Amino acid sequence: MRLVEWYLDVPRAGPGQGTVWDVRAGAPLDQGIPQWMLVLLTFVAVVAVVVIYVRDARTLSWLKRTGLIALRLASLVMLLVMLGQVSLVITQTGLPVLAVLIDTSASMGLEDRYSEPQAASAANRLAQLAAPDAPSRLNLAKSVLTAEHGDFLKKLQQSHSLQIYTFAGTATPLEEATDSDDPLVAAVRQLRADGEATRPAVAVRQVLDDLRGNPPSAILVLTDGITTTGDDDRLIRAAEEARARSVPLIPIGFGSNELAKDIQLSDLLAEDVVFVDDPLTFTMQVKAYGYQGQRTSVTLRREDRPDVIKSVEVELGRDGEPVTVEVTDVPRAEGDFLYTLTVGQLSGETKEENNAATHRVRVRREQLKVLLAERLPRWEFRHLKTLLERDPAIQLHTVLQSADLRFADEDQTALRRFPVSRDELLSYDVVILGDLDLEFLSAGAIESLRVFVAERGGGLIFIAGSLHNPVDFPGTPLGDLLPIEVLPSSSDSDGLPPSTGFRASLTIEGRTRSALRLADSNDENLQVWETLPPLYWLFDEAERKPGAQVLVEHPTRRNEAGPLPVIVSQRYGAGQVLFHASDELWRWRERVEDRYYGRYWLQMVRYLSRSKLRGSEQGLELVTNRSVYQQGDAIELQLRVLDPASRPLEGVVPEVLIEGPQGRQDSVRLTPVPQSPLLYRGQLSSLPEGTYQARLATTLADDSAIPGASGAQSLGPSVDFRVESDTGELQKRTFEAAELVEAAEKSRGTYYPFWEAERFLEEVPPGRAVPISTELSIPLWNRWEALLLLVGLLTTEWVCRKRVGLV
Repeated sequence: MRLVEWYLDVPRAGPGQGTVWDVRAGAPLDQGIPQWMLVLLTFVAVVAVVVIYVRDARTLSWLKRTGLIALRLASLVMLLVMLGQVSLVITQTGLPVLAVLIDTSASMGLEDRYSEPQAASAANRLAQLAAPDAPSRLNLAKSVLTAEHGDFLKKLQQSHSLQIYTFAGTATPLEEATDSDDPLVAAVRQLRADGEATRPAVAVRQVLDDLRGNPPSAILVLTDGITTTGDDDRLIRAAEEARARSVPLIPIGFGSNELAKDIQLSDLLAEDVVFVDDPLTFTMQVKAYGYQGQRTSVTLRREDRPDVIKSVEVELGRDGEPVTVEVTDVPRAEGDFLYTLTVGQLSGETKEENNAATHRVRVRREQLKVLLAERLPRWEFRHLKTLLERDPAIQLHTVLQSADLRFADEDQTALRRFPVSRDELLSYDVVILGDLDLEFLSAGAIESLRVFVAERGGGLIFIAGSLHNPVDFPGTPLGDLLPIEVLPSSSDSDGLPPSTGFRASLTIEGRTRSALRLADSNDENLQVWETLPPLYWLFDEAERKPGAQVLVEHPTRRNEAGPLPVIVSQRYGAGQVLFHASDELWRWRERVEDRYYGRYWLQMVRYLSRSKLRGSEQGLELVTNRSVYQQGDAIELQLRVLDPASRPLEGVVPEVLIEGPQGRQDSVRLTPVPQSPLLYRGQLSSLPEGTYQARLATTLADDSAIPGASGAQSLGPSVDFRVESDTGELQKRTFEAAELVEAAEKSRGTYYPFWEAERFLEEVPPGRAVPISTELSIPLWNRWEALLLLVGLLTTEWVCRKRVGLV
């Protein structure tokens, strides 16, 4: 064949290519003559030649007659070739296509234990190849493909053209690495199990569509068989479609029928700024798989202390069932501390990376400035004033509208008037407003209160009264600050008589607030709230605003919106606002003095001051919209300028540096929010799992723009957040071998467990050659060789006939 290609000047096929030869006829044979007619004419011609020679050459031997018949038929064939304008059509072909799908969903990051000796031996061998990476399902799959410098892939490339995809939700073509001598092997080794969903059927259909014009000989799927979305996304749902296109599915399964045991610590929540001697509570979820009913411990450590601060025992629930755990510390020293919470590892656990979480906390020892303003010296005012002025960590100022001017000379905490200057009011951390008559407050003072909360991050507490607070506040800036809507007064209100009391009840939101914790543990705290002395008076013409949270509610009385609120909170701009619908919390002092009353008020004052404290050092506050994100979520960063006079950012583009695990760094530039010149915002996403710290850092062209700055300067404000794996992807963890076997059978393919993957190299479907060049047509009918052959055949026949006496 090489000689024919050389003679006809046919381009030689390259490595891995082939040549397909075809003969095609032209006019008149291609002019619609029925095939049966051509066969009939050929048969008649052959019979005629045979009959003639049998009749005319009956005296000759059969050997001579057969030779003459062959020469006559050969002449007829050559004549037919020339009359039919026969041409030789040559097509060069390439290797058949083989599609490879690699599952990179989060479940492929699980590690398994194998009881079968053959599986265990193969897993150990592949795990050594994957080292130092963990022997996860994906890493075992990568070892199968890339072992011995990619021997598996190279053997496939000898007989097939590989189209490699990764998939989780959808199929994505694998991009070869550009900085490696073996780009395909390097690209496979870089794969990570971080997909948020597993939809194998979608991926297979996408590959079939991508290769529609050149269907693959098979689709090799390296997966654990798990589908985390709907039933229509299972691999078996795409098997029939693959079979209809004559494309078998060849699953290679990774995983074990034994449950991948694991314990996860997730959803860690805690304050990022607290005061010295404040209780700091860490709340988290512990999920376990394969350890139902077993017990382990959650330990709390701090980076500056070698010992365990606290350890809490926890009983693990059913597979994937979250168990809420709380651990509390009371920091005694000022500083920035990194806390680490770790859930103990149990025997057989396959993944240790998700057993711990970290949280950075700023502990401050500062004297808080509190303003307590009231119309009359109600019991709540008297007890609260005594409590706050007795605490050395609080600098208390009071305003009593009904008092005469001499009261300020007799009481060290008393002011002669409500602060008029905005700077004077903004110097406070928390303002507590009782049943104030707004006639005694200027419009400027009321507006300053709004600025105090919205822009400076101050804390504001409203204590309801029977005359002014809150009924006089709607329509004023204070009405905007209130977390409740004041309902129209009802003449037939069934207000409780003074002799009937109620015990305020914590809501679900209230149970999560550290400021409402009156005991160290959650169970003890609930017990305390259930035994507190009853309250009597309640402002009952209120319902919470959208976005506000009811922390404490009436146990029985309701309105159309639900149970009557007792304590309501909301975030307003940079600060927090709290509303007390009762002025009788002082009754909690009955027989226990300030054990609960004092703890509540001191914790709440400190809690409300934290927003202001976060930005007090530089007049800036950096926050995120959440503290815990799922992979793929958009992370929103906000920078608030709390003191525009002292820390202007005009002419500066704020930039936030995000530091994550393993030295990862990202940066985000913040842009001003329209109509909010003191607010900057930015977003980022696609961060991997881990704990991150975002801090403000920028390069200033003019060092004087921020006092003390020079060049690249960290401006101080920072915030921590955590990115966690999509828990839905890891809810299903068991290897689905039956699913893969059924999908292979339905598509006329074959299933291989990972320890038999080498067998696929011996049984890979041959596939169909792929045309890679346009057809080359070489006319045969008009070549001189064809004419010479026809003349030669006729001449030879005439000479032979003459020699035997037939001419």
